[in-house]
Amino acid sequence: MAKDLLAEALRNASYVDNDASINRDYDPWILEPLIPFQSVTILDGLGGSGKSWLAVDMCYAIGLGMPFLGIFPTKRQGPVMYLSAEEVPEVFVKRLDAVRKYYPANQNFIWTSMLHEEIDVNPSLCVAYGNGMIPSPMFDALEKRIEEVQPVLIVLDSLINFFGGDENSSKDARYFMELLRRLIRRHKVSILALHHQNKEGMRAQGDDVVSFRGSGVFREQSRSRIIYKSVKLEEGVTAKKLILEKSNYFSRIKDMLPEDGLYLRFDNGIHVYDRAFAEYAKSKEEEKKTKGKKKENKSNGRPNIRADL
Repeated sequence: MAKDLLAEALRNASYVDNDASINRDYDPWILEPLIPFQSVTILDGLGGSGKSWLAVDMCYAIGLGMPFLGIFPTKRQGPVMYLSAEEVPEVFVKRLDAVRKYYPANQNFIWTSMLHEEIDVNPSLCVAYGNGMIPSPMFDALEKRIEEVQPVLIVLDSLINFFGGDENSSKDARYFMELLRRLIRRHKVSILALHHQNKEGMRAQGDDVVSFRGSGVFREQSRSRIIYKSVKLEEGVTAKKLILEKSNYFSRIKDMLPEDGLYLRFDNGIHVYDRAFAEYAKSKEEEKKTKGKKKENKSNGRPNIRADL
């Protein structure tokens, strides 16, 4: 943008005190208190934990205007664009076959497999150029598709597949996040990016707030971060745990999602909140943690015995 045009834009975007013709009834949520509007949300978890199932489940609620889990309200119903870079169409559609057993037809769920035979390009939204990065042809194509669909939410599954830089580079990460914000500004859309947990997180999966893979810029510049975990309770019984690790917007119903996480039952494609199961899951996880600490303390308390030669 030329400096004169930029100066004019700054002038037009400036206000004195609270004298601004801005809508005070603006609702900052799509799915309260999980996914804010016109912002980036990170959905983070170990590979294979079921993040894609959760994302599809939330997207169906948003597209149909239904409360997610019967608890969290959809505040902005509308089209959702789901971009999967990890599953071919024949695999991804099986997820939808399972979900459709519980949801009605959803014309607001528009999905694309980036592994479709007609998409013969890298899905990265930015590419290296000289000492920096520039938008890729895929970014331009995505913008045109956004103009056609006019979604309220875009899902990137997963972040690393759409990011064309070094995930440990703060510079590259900042550029990518600015590209996402460009989409947000131009099209009044939100971004939900699925992010695979790192090896340290896998080794420490007993901890609720697991470490973050790649540059911390991704987390810092997102407005919300959801951690999703699979918790084995006993043989053949697993709970899904939803933790709102970061949320930059105020919500009156945030307390409905406990700080230590919400335990859910996964039922062949969708997530179900059952209070009795949640209480059972919480008690079983706390029991396992207590046993683990006792075992660790017992091990640490062993005397150091050696045989003298």
